[in-house]
Amino acid sequence: MESNVMIRGFEITKTYSMRHKDYKGRLAAILRRDKPAETFTALNKVSFEIAEGEIVGLVGLNGSGKSTLSQIIAGITYPTSGEFEIGGSCSMLSASSGLNGNLTGLENIYYKCLLLGFSEKQIKQMEAGIIDFADIGEHIDQPLHTYSSGMRSRLGFAISISIDPKVLIVDEALAVGDQAFSAKCLAAMNDLKKKNTTIIFVSHSTGQMRGFCDRVMWLHKGKNVGFMKTDDILPAYDAFTKDFKRLTKDERQNLEPEIAKYITKQG
Repeated sequence: MESNVMIRGFEITKTYSMRHKDYKGRLAAILRRDKPAETFTALNKVSFEIAEGEIVGLVGLNGSGKSTLSQIIAGITYPTSGEFEIGGSCSMLSASSGLNGNLTGLENIYYKCLLLGFSEKQIKQMEAGIIDFADIGEHIDQPLHTYSSGMRSRLGFAISISIDPKVLIVDEALAVGDQAFSAKCLAAMNDLKKKNTTIIFVSHSTGQMRGFCDRVMWLHKGKNVGFMKTDDILPAYDAFTKDFKRLTKDERQNLEPEIAKYITKQG
């Protein structure tokens, strides 16, 4: 990769085998060895380059491939085909956050940080800062399965920003927090940007991306519709989503958005 490129993808494709809902369907699939298995294409030849220290937003309707691409960048899954490179450590913050529901909040701090290679001494030094940022009070000593989604998000975000990753992925994690905590998180991510951290910000809230993301990638049915400066692409995406809501189910199925059409509409 070029020296200033942190993440590079070339024609990334990800397919999944489709599972049958009932045992008869699964048995039929096993017996029909001459027929190829049904597959679903989550990403279809997606290419991009993201610079070190850049903040990139990912937008798209549900099922567009945002989370699949995030998981590939995080190393949770791998492309079926294509090339992918990343130039540093990556931390992913999503609804699940990679935490253990049977452990307390405090135990999860040690659990996750130990998995990431930190020593017990290093974690002890980070502990107070993580607890302070999460701001969940006495719940830090309660099992994670008793937490609300907002509390899980607070703890997961506090851990993720404390480990100083080269790449941070935030996947819809701010959607479950209150406004004050979301503002606190955005401020923390701006501090990370000053340290040249590359941030991938996945959200349905285009409002949070304005004034924060350098560029935004728009995915639709696994394809890259456009990857442009935030102020150039978000008005087009917002115009598309308004049109999409007015379409019938059949019209939505056949829709292939053309970014030029929506940019022209905004102009």
